[in-house]
Amino acid sequence: MIRTRHEACLALGLSDGATITQIKAAYKDLVKRCHPDATGNHDATIYNRITEAYQFLMAEHKGKALTHTKVVGGAKSATKYGRTASNADYAAFQKKAQKAKNKKAEEFEQKQKDFSAKIKKQEADYKRAMEAIDAIRVARAIESMVWANGLGKENLNDKDKDW
Repeated sequence: MIRTRHEACLALGLSDGATITQIKAAYKDLVKRCHPDATGNHDATIYNRITEAYQFLMAEHKGKALTHTKVVGGAKSATKYGRTASNADYAAFQKKAQKAKNKKAEEFEQKQKDFSAKIKKQEADYKRAMEAIDAIRVARAIESMVWANGLGKENLNDKDKDW
């Protein structure tokens, strides 16, 4: 299994700095010479190694092209203006992506703070409501004690007189 560009170039008989056109030309030449049908040999290991090396180099090339065209905005836009994406374009893209990531993180933090404040307010409202309910219960308990001792009946008669 081919794992590096160096191995793939060696399998095709090229140097590490070979261009795409050199890779394609070497592949076509080697395939014609080493194909099992052309050699009459049923062992296809050499042919498979050449094919694997070519596929590795093409996948590597396509991966680089995809990275750069995403920065510029597509393969058509890169060739339309007669240039490809540079390192400066990629750096600008990375900077823009980092700003967007930071903005989302700040928005998330703000939402967390707002939610936390909302929860604290609800807890405070709940606590005040429970204190009011407790105060009402105490008032009713006092009122029932007053009534139980007969003190409330006198006050009730006094209220009837005022009317």
